[in-house]
Formats: sequence, C-alpha cells, structure tokens
Amino acid sequence: MSLRILYLFQVLVLGCVVAADPMVLFVSVVPQLEAVQRIGGDAVRVEALVPAGASPEYYQPDARRLVTLSRSRALLCIGAPLEKALLPKVRKNFPGVAVIDLRQGMTLRQLTAAEAPEEDHGHDHAHEHGHAAGEPDPHVWLSVKNMISHAENVMAALCRLDPAGADGYRARGRAYSDELRQLDERLQRQLAPLRGTAVMVFHPAFGYFLDAYGLEQLTVEHEGKEPGARQLAALLRLARAKRVRAIYVQPQFNERSARSLAQSLGVQVREWDPLPDPYIAGLERMAAVLRDAQSDSK
Repeated sequence: MSLRILYLFQVLVLGCVVAADPMVLFVSVVPQLEAVQRIGGDAVRVEALVPAGASPEYYQPDARRLVTLSRSRALLCIGAPLEKALLPKVRKNFPGVAVIDLRQGMTLRQLTAAEAPEEDHGHDHAHEHGHAAGEPDPHVWLSVKNMISHAENVMAALCRLDPAGADGYRARGRAYSDELRQLDERLQRQLAPLRGTAVMVFHPAFGYFLDAYGLEQLTVEHEGKEPGARQLAALLRLARAKRVRAIYVQPQFNERSARSLAQSLGVQVREWDPLPDPYIAGLERMAAVLRDAQSDSK
C-alpha cells in the first residue's frame, strides 16, 4: 500500500510540473483576441489593452491595467492609435514585456478626402484625436487579408516565445488562416451585388472593409469633430448625390449629428462596431447589416 501511495504522489507532483501556467499576453484591441486565443490554445491567456466598448482613439489604460500588463510576457501590437504614446513607456518601464509588431505583410491605406471632408472653420473643435486626409488609417484589422497576415505573425511570435509549443501553434495557425480565407471568399460573394455603393459612416473606421469589397466610404465626422452647419449641408448634398441608404454609427462615439443627417435624408441609422469580437462572426454581422440596409427602400 505504501508503494502505491508513493506512486500516486509522484504522478501528482510530476503532473503539476508538466502543467505549466499559460503564457499571459496582451493585444492592443479586441479584434486581435480571436486569433491569439485560437492559435495559442490552452498555452496562452490573452487580454486586450483597450477593453470592449472603449475607443482606441481615446482610451488610456489605468494604473491597474498597466500593472497587469507589466506582468505579461508580451504585448502584440497592430498600430492602434494609443500605441504611439504607450509603447515608449512600456519599453522603458517594463523591460520584461516583449513588444511585438504584428503588421508585417499587411497592406496599409490612407484616408481619402471623402473620408475626411473639408473642415468647417466656424465650428468649435472639441476633439483632438481625429483623422485627416492623407493620414494612415489605423483600422487595419477590418481587412480580412490583413488579418491573415496578423494570424501568420501571431503564429510566428508564439513560436519564438514558446519554442516547445511550436508544432501546435503552427497547426492551429494554419487552420485559423484557412478560416479567414474562407471568410473573405464568403464576403466577396455576399457583397458583390453592392460593388460601387457609397456607404456613409459617422467615424472613418471602415475604409479597409469597404475597400476590400468595392464600396466607397463617406464620413460624417471630420478629424474627431462634429460637423458644423455648413459641413452638414455639404454632407446632405453628397449623400443625396451618392444615393446613401443608411448612415452607420458605432457604439464608441456620440452620433448626434449622424442621426440629424439621417433624419434630413429620410434614411435609417444602423450600428456597426469597428472592433468586432469574435472577429469572424463580427465581420459576418457587418456584412449582414449592410446587405439588409441596402435592400430596404428609402
């Protein structure tokens, strides 16, 4: 009996040694979560630096979140707006946290004049974090092809951080990348009838998604500011000329002017979240909302 107890004790002890704690990782924004969770599996525990419901343009992590970040293995970046100010501080104060840029292989776009229309100089500019024409569009995650590159970069990063688990990361990474390719093919088919359509959004977050499927992004907001009376009048003319069927708002922003414009046009207001989580299902929801709005008559 004593030998049996000793054997069971050894099994329990060895089991505890083998079952290592998961690697703690941070990503910048919630659309990255699905890729890291799917590719990392049980070997990782991942959090988004910008929590669900917050905007990457305006969010600033509090002390508690920074303490949690300081105890993580790596921060997996994607070019979100908050990274510009945050990353130098992370590198300086948290040398044990690897900062890994996952944008290698991505195709980046710049905002067009239609996405950042001419400013109304008589309006009070209350915000500082908007986007201007010619600036890089930071919402790279709304391109499925970019997120295929992201998945491949996640796989490579995890293999470097944990070489012992590399075979599993590669297998899961290939499987998830295949799912993203299938998603892109489905969206190409579903949105093909809408090619050439102009889509009016409150905040210029959706250019990558719309570009990918042959649609045009028009924007109500300009450089993070509510439009003034002159700009609203110009937007009204533009929306009528482009036969806009709906105006799309996102939960992270005040959409008062978008609703006013929609009322003047007699069109719907629909909600799009540019921070889809889970990612694949979120993009499918976006496509479904777009198809539904465009199928409705004014």
